[in-house]
Amino acid sequence: MTMYRGKTPRPDEMESEGLDRTELESIKRVFERLDRKNDGKIDKQEIAKQFEVLGYKPKKSTDYGTSEVEDMIWEVDDDCDGMIDWENFVRLYVRCRRDKTGCEPKRLFNLIEFMINDKDGGGTINEDEIMEVLYHRYGKEAMTRMTEEVFKHDRDGDKELDFQDFLKIVNAGMNNQVRDLLLVHDLIAAAAW
Repeated sequence: MTMYRGKTPRPDEMESEGLDRTELESIKRVFERLDRKNDGKIDKQEIAKQFEVLGYKPKKSTDYGTSEVEDMIWEVDDDCDGMIDWENFVRLYVRCRRDKTGCEPKRLFNLIEFMINDKDGGGTINEDEIMEVLYHRYGKEAMTRMTEEVFKHDRDGDKELDFQDFLKIVNAGMNNQVRDLLLVHDLIAAAAW
């Protein structure tokens, strides 16, 4: 992988991560929107500002004594500088996208996916866009099952979801996925006895 040297690598320089050009361009667009200081790194103030724009209020203090935003950065900050550079950003996206266990930290990934699908930056995603997210994250079968449930969380009935509605949907799906994995694990363990 090409190292970051003051400019965001072109998408073709990152194709070794297994993402296609369109995905990389989308990720790059989100990275640049978050990197408000244009310094090639995303810090807690920049993420907090994006949450403010989206109307989301992250926790000021978590169980670990840090803010939710600081926790999100810590989960993916490989060099422990309190910021997320382009390489960390792409690695996080790839790991979460490929995760079938539900064990990868998803909070920043959820923000990235929302911003990818909020193509106009207006703070909402429409019905077609949320279906694309569900398909990529959970597969066709799960997307079909969840289709009827999706807009139960649409508080104003306009067939557009804001970030908080989006989090309810993806977190509900993740909780079901984790529950299903635990059930399979329990069945395998019981069969081994």
